Amino acid sequence: MGFLSQLFKRASVSASETPVDNIQADFSLFAPVSGTLLPLEEVPDIVISEKVMGEGVAVVPESETIVAPCDGVISRLLPTKNAFAVRMAEGLEVYVTFGVESMELKGEGFVTKVNLGDEVKKGDPIIITDPRLLSNRLKSTITSMIVIKSSIDLERVTNASGKCLAGHTPVLWISLKK
Repeated sequence: MGFLSQLFKRASVSASETPVDNIQADFSLFAPVSGTLLPLEEVPDIVISEKVMGEGVAVVPESETIVAPCDGVISRLLPTKNAFAVRMAEGLEVYVTFGVESMELKGEGFVTKVNLGDEVKKGDPIIITDPRLLSNRLKSTITSMIVIKSSIDLERVTNASGKCLAGHTPVLWISLKK
């Protein structure tokens, strides 16, 4: 367990890698970008790797388009254009952020395709990145997708591993407390 996890005595909600066959869950979330999946613990950002905001999965991106992982409403859209959140009708909020230390670029290298309050469908383009510019200026281009733990009463979050295709591959399953 990491330093922050021990400091705050994290709740028992945990993500685990599981084969994707026959997963029973209340919600499925899809890859926000095409690439290779990693557990959040491997993201070189302590807030994300220690799961301060919540559970989720990360992707080493192989495409420039970041898409909505589910249907919902854009509930957060950072002015730095590197992150957004989608709130599902059931109240679950999913936060997607591109790169480590990307906020310091103040929007350079990012184009947003939506506005705060817009309704989106799974797979809709949200952010277009400039991979050449960003790969040279960021510590990491890893994209993280986090289920905001304060948005809903979670029992378990299960993540996939391997390769994923943006908007098509289910990568995260959420089970709610009954």
